[in-house]
Amino acid sequence: MRFALVRIDRPGMAAARARLQAAHNEYQKPFLDRIVFGGGFVDDGTDTSGDVDIEDVTGNLLVFEAPDREWVEKFQANDPYTLAGLFETEIIKLLWQRVPAPDQE
Repeated sequence: MRFALVRIDRPGMAAARARLQAAHNEYQKPFLDRIVFGGGFVDDGTDTSGDVDIEDVTGNLLVFEAPDREWVEKFQANDPYTLAGLFETEIIKLLWQRVPAPDQE
């Protein structure tokens, strides 16, 4: 099953995000086989053709191939970003993939 995890930062958390980025990246490494794709949210007009300044990121989206919602909840609960209180909004939704169709990937 695929799940989307959408997280929006609390205002004023740019410095905390930057400080925790290395720990967050290390935390994700054992789960890379379950992460279908992911990325950060930035303001319109941000140049996304290369690296983006981590302090310009205001949240993120991760899509997982996971056995159940509880797996995603556990991932979320133990992420250094979550433990530091970075997020204002955290949404987990079961994803019904339509485009491209799973058999067309």
